[in-house]
Amino acid sequence: IANVKVNGQPKSLGAAAGVKSGIKKVTPPAVPEAAKPTGWRDVLLKEGPEGFAKAVRAHEGLLLTDTTWRDAHQSLLATRMRTNDLLAAAPATDAALRNALSLEMWGGATY
Repeated sequence: IANVKVNGQPKSLGAAAGVKSGIKKVTPPAVPEAAKPTGWRDVLLKEGPEGFAKAVRAHEGLLLTDTTWRDAHQSLLATRMRTNDLLAAAPATDAALRNALSLEMWGGATY
């Protein structure tokens, strides 16, 4: 069912050529580079591993790790979204989670 919903009716089953799925493509709004605040990756690139570790130890707030993209590879998100859809959502993820300590992208259930 999911394959038909995403890709439309297969021609091998007699579907008419050119029939598209009913999914409307939604593109997240672009985030201007100048509007993005600096994040932990910027600290790592500028200060190196030792400076990054020092900044983490000195940070008095909560440091979050988001696992949405990691878990997505093991869930419906991975099996229902195409790579180009994930790439289109990446800039919005970057903007929304810029201040997170890290984003996990790959799970351990790999065979």
